[in-house]
Amino acid sequence: MTAIPNSIEARHIASVLHPATNFKALNADGPLVMTQGRGVFVKDNQGKEYIEGLAGLWCTSLGHGVKELAEAARQQMETVAYTHMFGGRSHEPAINLAEKLKELSPLDTGKVLFGCSGSDANDTQIKLIRYYNNAVGRPEKKKIISRKKGYHGVTLASASLTGLPVNHALFDLPMDGVLHTETPHHYRNAEPGESEEDYAARLAGQLEEMILSEGPETVAAFIAEPVMGAGA
Repeated sequence: MTAIPNSIEARHIASVLHPATNFKALNADGPLVMTQGRGVFVKDNQGKEYIEGLAGLWCTSLGHGVKELAEAARQQMETVAYTHMFGGRSHEPAINLAEKLKELSPLDTGKVLFGCSGSDANDTQIKLIRYYNNAVGRPEKKKIISRKKGYHGVTLASASLTGLPVNHALFDLPMDGVLHTETPHHYRNAEPGESEEDYAARLAGQLEEMILSEGPETVAAFIAEPVMGAGA
């Protein structure tokens, strides 16, 4: 499909830069422009309907067109549209949400630090790890071990944690201090006759070997997904 001049597809190609997109295919075929959503369904600008299985990027799990959410957003926008949390500022919705998240968390203590995305959250984890170890006098304890084929984001730091070559190629990643051990995929990577338990034990052993090889005094963290979202 070739985008018609002045069409919404042509305007898009001329103006919008995408993440994680094949630009040759985009320029040839044009974008998929969504215009409506209701529940789990969305429609494109040609009227074709889709089941929106990804829930945005896992951020619209309650569906589209939910009147209660729209009303809550309207009320908040009319009250105060935005205020940041730097320098000790706060607002009641953030406090309420933090208290609810603590209630749902299995941890007895702790506080909530809000971010804008998963990539942002993982970048912040790296900053906290570095800050903490500097503060307690362990400046050498900074290395983070991730898994091959794991997914942790696409910003400079979080893409380093991500174990997918496509996220590293041409970006000079992973950055220093990020290591990758094997991926836990029994179906594809187990040895003949190896049980899942034995396979898991072997990978745990490989992780331990990497930590000992690098030096436990230099390894600060291991990151892995309890549930796979976008890895391969």
